Amino acid sequence: MKGIAAFVPALAATLLSGCGQSVGKDDLKSDPKLRAEILVACANGTHNDAQECSNAKDVENADKLERSLGHK
Repeated sequence: MKGIAAFVPALAATLLSGCGQSVGKDDLKSDPKLRAEILVACANGTHNDAQECSNAKDVENADKLERSLGHK
């Protein structure tokens, strides 16, 4: 069941990217697994939405910065 739950957001992102709707930063911030999947696909050249790649990288960088500064 967990596999299906993990598959659904990735499928939604794929379907949305085909419709011209990129996954936004809010969605990527709330779903780290989807963000990781998009980043892997962007890195290996199989992701075809440059805006999603940019959004995922921006959210990842912001998350790393927040963790390095510590929660306040």
